[in-house]
Order: sequence, then structure tokens, then C-alpha cells
Amino acid sequence: MSKKLNMEPIDPKVAKAMVVAYAKDGMTSSESYTKAVWFPAEQILEIAKSISEGKYDGLRIYFAQYLEGAIEGVPKSYEGRNTLLLVPTTPTVGNGNGDDDHKDDLYNIGNRGQGCPDQCNGAAL
Repeated sequence: MSKKLNMEPIDPKVAKAMVVAYAKDGMTSSESYTKAVWFPAEQILEIAKSISEGKYDGLRIYFAQYLEGAIEGVPKSYEGRNTLLLVPTTPTVGNGNGDDDHKDDLYNIGNRGQGCPDQCNGAAL
């Protein structure tokens, strides 16, 4: 993967297809194996800043799978492999039983992690 990661949000339709692909065979196919995903501090701090400023109330992490040609800048070797999608959430009105719900911000779906295998330097587990 290039040194400068594409930090643009992922299209919600693409993200949905990635989550569906993971649910279909992401846990059973040996070709989709991903040991770990590394995210740059810049991306994590950007999310944390938005949460601390009150724009979001949390972060939902989806298991997903890279699709062929779906995201610009993703290496061909990642296609079919498992990954994570980072989706900030906003508070919504509770469901009546005291629990608060958290709504996904579909316009800020992030990924841009580096997968292992491929980028495994420093991975100890």
C-alpha cells in the first residue's frame, strides 16, 4: 500500500457490500484470512477529536471484506481479504427502555488500514 493512505470516506453502498461479503464467507474462507489491521494515528486521532468535540458519541467497528476494485487505492492483493470499517456514531432517541441508540454516520465510513499479511512488520501476536 502506498505511504500516503487515501483518507476519503467509503461510499455507504460499497461499505454495505463489504459487510455482506464478510458475513457470507469472511469467517470460513482461508483466502480471506487477515491477521491484523493497522490504522495510522492520524486517522484515529481525527476520530477521537470529533468525539471529544461532541460531534460523535462513539465508534462502531464493522467486520468487512475488500471487494474487487470497489475502493480506489486498495492493493489488488487485499481483494477478498477481511478488514474493518470504522463508523462514527451519533446519539439518537432511546427505544423506550432506557437504552440509548447510536446511529451510524454513513458519510464518514473509514477504513484505510494496512492488512497483515502484506504489512506485518512489528506485528507480535
